[in-house]
Amino acid sequence: MWGLLSIQKLLLLAVIIGGVWMAFRIMDRRKQSHHDASTPKKSRKQQAKPLDMVSCSSCGAWVSMPCERPDCPIE
Repeated sequence: MWGLLSIQKLLLLAVIIGGVWMAFRIMDRRKQSHHDASTPKKSRKQQAKPLDMVSCSSCGAWVSMPCERPDCPIE
């Protein structure tokens, strides 16, 4: 019975694979919508705030806070 492939068997296999794929998509959407509803939404400005970078005159690197060197002029 299962030895030879037929059109009916291939169609049944396609329907089963499609059903499993759709079930996973639905579960993933529910999980994402539940996760999105529980976390507060932030605007782009709140998510990524720019840092003020200053060039260190002793080491030449751009830093936002004092570097590890003892002679760093940035406080």
